[in-house]
Amino acid sequence: MEIVNSRNIVIIETKSQQQFTADIFDRMFVFLYDTAYAFKTRCRMLVTVDGWEIDSPYKSVMLVAVCRDGNDSVLPIAFCEVVEENLDSWAFFLKNLNYGLRLERGEGLCIMGDGDNGIDEAVEEFLPSAVYRQCCFSLYTKMVHEFPGVTVHSPFWGACRSTNGNCFKNQMAVIQTISVECYNWLKDTDCQKWALYSMPEWVKSTEITISATEQLRIWLLKQLDLNVAHRYTTITRKVAEIFQRRYLLGCEWVYDKITPAVRQQIIQNTFEGEGWTVDVTSRNAIAVVTRDGLAYEINRELMTCTCKLWQLSGIPCPHACRCIDTWGDKLDTYVHRLMTMDEYRLAYGPGMNMLPQAMQWKWQLHDNTQISFAFSVCTNHYPVAVIIISDGLPHPGRPDQEQHKPVNERNRYCSSMT
Repeated sequence: MEIVNSRNIVIIETKSQQQFTADIFDRMFVFLYDTAYAFKTRCRMLVTVDGWEIDSPYKSVMLVAVCRDGNDSVLPIAFCEVVEENLDSWAFFLKNLNYGLRLERGEGLCIMGDGDNGIDEAVEEFLPSAVYRQCCFSLYTKMVHEFPGVTVHSPFWGACRSTNGNCFKNQMAVIQTISVECYNWLKDTDCQKWALYSMPEWVKSTEITISATEQLRIWLLKQLDLNVAHRYTTITRKVAEIFQRRYLLGCEWVYDKITPAVRQQIIQNTFEGEGWTVDVTSRNAIAVVTRDGLAYEINRELMTCTCKLWQLSGIPCPHACRCIDTWGDKLDTYVHRLMTMDEYRLAYGPGMNMLPQAMQWKWQLHDNTQISFAFSVCTNHYPVAVIIISDGLPHPGRPDQEQHKPVNERNRYCSSMT
């Protein structure tokens, strides 16, 4: 991988079980530079992380980091293969991820996780400048387990999706009337980490769950049963194919200035905004929409609405769509640049070099040694590449035909797997 792109990062750590025995595989980190560059320059600044137990003969855990592009599609950034998901594993993964992204202690990075197995502690300790977000679905699962007889499904998700503090307080008040214990439990979880209204506006995302990693898991389901070497070879090739396919699709979408996913969202927001009454003049940059006693103020110059959805998502909210239509302006001009087709094409335009398949790996000549290559499964069930170096001495058993050849005609190769 480092030969294909010198800025890719592959870190393999081994450990020894006994003295005078060969080291065995411990953990591995894989960082894809091309996807990371697209993330830093053309995607929303939210990284979703998760850990998957690999149900295969090798019994490992795969840590992943993904983001979403301007068309709301999932793009993987880094992977990590570990024996167990714990604080040490997350620290190893996040420190190397931060190093690959070239960030200063996580500055300018927003990370969302499920809060299990030490991920939140690892972010707080090793990436103190990053913003950590708690997955709402994981929080809901814990709440249901803690209060199985309390039915607060609707107000809980209403609180999670609230885009401003007033709406959040109203939903929490409903939960309090249903169960004071549940209300107090939620307050102790630090709502600033999971309520949507507290999401930093520079992230330009309304994600409240780690659904992006689940989408990636479904996409890679067939590859998870492969051994480590073949799994990451296949995954890297699939990511390179994604770059090519999405760039070609971007070249076909030439009749719209914004991505298809954003266009669908604007159509929905325009429909939802039809019931609002607008108080605006054509020369005024500020408008007020009202309905059923509610009122929101829209500023088209600052591209803001007091509901805060416009600022959070980068897409005009229903109130803004209603006002922009009244002003006679085009909605496309009020969408954040990350959701435009120009940025989408630039994200995938550089492309990504394809990693050769295992059968196409080249063999390299080594002098003065006889080297053979094989795959072996170590005692901890991890597949590793075993390189056997001959010392030139005769071995027990009948000699093979290779030994009867002149020394300069014998095959002396090893596999190049990087």
